[in-house]
Amino acid sequence: MKNIKTAVVILFLTLSYTLLQAQIAISPPYVYIDGKSGVGNIYITNNSTQSQEVEISFTFGYPSSDADGNLEMNYNDSVAYKQFALDPLVRAFPRTFILQAKQQRTVRVQVKPSPGMTDGFYFTRAKILGKPQTAEVAKPVADGISTKITYNFEQVIPAFYKRGKVTTGIKIDKIDAIQKDTLLLIKTSLERLGEAPFIGSMIAKLIDSKGKIVATSTSSTTAYFKVLRRYELGIGKVKSGAYKLELSFETKRNDMAATDLVQSQPVKEAIDISIK
Repeated sequence: MKNIKTAVVILFLTLSYTLLQAQIAISPPYVYIDGKSGVGNIYITNNSTQSQEVEISFTFGYPSSDADGNLEMNYNDSVAYKQFALDPLVRAFPRTFILQAKQQRTVRVQVKPSPGMTDGFYFTRAKILGKPQTAEVAKPVADGISTKITYNFEQVIPAFYKRGKVTTGIKIDKIDAIQKDTLLLIKTSLERLGEAPFIGSMIAKLIDSKGKIVATSTSSTTAYFKVLRRYELGIGKVKSGAYKLELSFETKRNDMAATDLVQSQPVKEAIDISIK
């Protein structure tokens, strides 16, 4: 039993070390493909001390939600695939390559429009798989036991292609807010307007009877289609009483350039709530 526990500890430590060493960095955290040139770039950096085998592929999907408003990915929407998928049209150059330790490589992502392709907003997910060039590592432990680890590190980022003039927007269908201890749990039903997904931020503000903001938070959010989104607002320092909860949706994000976002006018809606 002692030897088994020792092997487990060594396996955990070795895996943790491998996780740190195998990591590759991707910039930016999305691919924007210019509608005129049909080209976008991904910058991939190997931060480890070991050469990495990198492979890039594409799979259609988008952020959705479960029945409780928690974020989940939808990779099985065949109807949306037929209308919005980039997969048949997009290629990465190079698709596979060896990235040496501490080096960076630019990957060109290109879209070749199909004949008769209409204007619109198309999207998919780019999968960047990195694994050590020497993937199998053996570590001897007590009583002749050894651990062999093969670790693949995969990151998935969105890829967008805007063709022609498109619009976006958002409609707030319903807002629910429930207090749970020092948190305000907010659920909002959203509907995307226009041809492009709504990609932006949600700003929640709790406002007292004098118009003072007593709590606020900002979260990145999306609405590719109709969706239920769940947010949390800390109210640990908020006194009991009547308040107004205001939600604002804006097409701006800290992790995306404004020029890469389809812009829309901010949308606001408020409800009255009571904090106990």
